[in-house]
Amino acid sequence: MTKPTKNRRNKPLIEVTNLSFSYGNKKILSDINFSVEPNTFVAVLGINGTGKSTLIKCLNKINKLTEGEVKINSMSIDDMTINELAKMVAYVPQNVSTSFPIDVYDVILLGRRPYLNWSIGDYDRDIVAKVIQNLRLQDFAFRKFHTLSGGEQQKVVIAKAIVQEPQIYLFDEPTSSLDLFSQYDILGEIKSLVDDKSNPCSAIVAMHDINLASKFADKVLIIHKSKVYCYDAPSIALNIETVSEVYGVDAELLRETKSGSPIINVLRSRKEELQ
Repeated sequence: MTKPTKNRRNKPLIEVTNLSFSYGNKKILSDINFSVEPNTFVAVLGINGTGKSTLIKCLNKINKLTEGEVKINSMSIDDMTINELAKMVAYVPQNVSTSFPIDVYDVILLGRRPYLNWSIGDYDRDIVAKVIQNLRLQDFAFRKFHTLSGGEQQKVVIAKAIVQEPQIYLFDEPTSSLDLFSQYDILGEIKSLVDDKSNPCSAIVAMHDINLASKFADKVLIIHKSKVYCYDAPSIALNIETVSEVYGVDAELLRETKSGSPIINVLRSRKEELQ
């Protein structure tokens, strides 16, 4: 069985136009506009409660937009069935847990669900085996998912997303509960995915840590007061003035990496200044 073909036009994979979202009368996001090119890691930053996770859920129809439109490969997600959208977009929530005794292999195989009818084909098995090998999950393949550590579970869920063969990966704070090694490991895997020029996919990742975003992201989207405050490369977006304004802290630039990405050190919160 040959691999399904995908549209590989050199234009934005995802286009967000005038997106707004409210919970009842409370507006969370207002007039959000941005687009993401192929092979791009976008880090979504902002203070707690600013709408990072809400935005991620708006991009795959978990949240129904109050206003605006989201297009993937020039097609509105409103015109897609859930199955059609699942072939284009893979969503990885912040926490995935279960006490149900399911093998890691079967968890990963669930990523093929959008393509399956009544049977599992050779291509489905082949891609699962390939991803397990590429992510070095051979030792976990037939262990029960709920027995794994947080970092191991997160890598399995990423493997499930990869076998889904999407063009857009949506990650909602994938490293929030992981140790430092696992944070770098997971973000490195995501970065490797989007850097693969033979596969024009991109990732949109809600994050907290501005220095991890600076290190791994190609672009940074900062949400502040329900709007896009800036959307640019880390070397431009993560300046002292922006960090101070958005996060309410005094900070300093320690140094820049070889790639030009800044490393920010927070000195104090503005509340401390007022005390």
